[in-house]
Amino acid sequence: MKASSVNINKSIQVISLYLVHRISEEENCSNEVALKKLLKTMTYELLQDKESELYAESPEYVWSMLGDEKNGNIESWIKE
Repeated sequence: MKASSVNINKSIQVISLYLVHRISEEENCSNEVALKKLLKTMTYELLQDKESELYAESPEYVWSMLGDEKNGNIESWIKE
């Protein structure tokens, strides 16, 4: 069964909120600053791309990807 657009958007929103919260905690900054940091990442860009289906992964999985990106290890999740 294919996910509806509403469910996909909700999943993206939930994962994004999770990422903002984790960035805020890890970097001891406000949610607003954390959101600005998240918006600049390739991970967030990929999350917004519905064709990537990253929205179907767990928030922890996407957090791990964000950590890989931050550490310069994006080769682990970029598919050629």
